[in-house]
Amino acid sequence: MKKGNISEIIHIGCMVGIVIMGFTLFILLPKDNISENEKRQLTTSPSLSVESFLNKSYSKQLDLYVNDTFPFREQFIALNSFYNNAKGIRSGTDEIQIYNIQK
Repeated sequence: MKKGNISEIIHIGCMVGIVIMGFTLFILLPKDNISENEKRQLTTSPSLSVESFLNKSYSKQLDLYVNDTFPFREQFIALNSFYNNAKGIRSGTDEIQIYNIQK
């Protein structure tokens, strides 16, 4: 095997491991019903029926459920908020900030 092939196999193995770990955490970690930060009730698990599957409402509800119960969701939202704050982007407020960066 070439050295490049081994590197590619390691990268692919790491990515597959991350996906499997995320799926496993999604299945095993307890789900919250209420988001304290957003002050709202999170989407509940949809029930599967032939009708909901055929009219595509099940897939839409499942998408909302997965987005609301993703592992470490609150931490990712806080990280995104911190990142946007560092860039000077404020969402949900009326304040405008202008940064003067001097070199």
